[in-house]
Amino acid sequence: MPLLALPAALLFIQGQAKAALIYNIFESNGDVIVQASGSLNLPSPVNTDDCDDSDGGIASIFAVICTGPNAVLNVYGITGPTTFDGSVFNGNGTSTSPTTTYIVGNSNASITPGFGISSGYTSGDPIFSSSIFTGETLASLGFTLSSGLIGTWSLDGTSETIQAFIGPPSAAVPGPLPLFGAAAAFGWSRRMRRRISAPLITPPQA
Repeated sequence: MPLLALPAALLFIQGQAKAALIYNIFESNGDVIVQASGSLNLPSPVNTDDCDDSDGGIASIFAVICTGPNAVLNVYGITGPTTFDGSVFNGNGTSTSPTTTYIVGNSNASITPGFGISSGYTSGDPIFSSSIFTGETLASLGFTLSSGLIGTWSLDGTSETIQAFIGPPSAAVPGPLPLFGAAAAFGWSRRMRRRISAPLITPPQA
């Protein structure tokens, strides 16, 4: 990687790579998939609730994202946006995901504001949760953006963050480890070039 490209790459990774938990909302094979992945170190829950009998839901006006089958969730306080892009209001998702999560940013929603996750979740474990909106597109759901960050929330009492993006995980920018690997490779290549260009020392002739 050229030296001048490294600062740009460092700026480029700001976003998905910084979040402890990431929601991705994207089109796939004629459907819209919503999935959460990452991990969180959680404080004590402030409440319990569920996704309003939904196996997947999104509501822009309340900054709501639900993934996974309807279940009782432990709810933790968050600080962040109370709305996000578009006019989405759809609770018709389906899911076979073993874990359920939600983000609710607005206190006017019918469910407890905060971050919710299945009551059996152990703090620090990997999280993967997903729902599918069959036969939908981002536009038909009511999103106006086709890609990009739509919200960042902080988990109260911690340094953990949760982010939501429109766009597939495969389109996510590289995380810190690949970047560090590129930087290491760049340093190694510079050392090799110096060794190759160094003058040979001819041993004294007998």
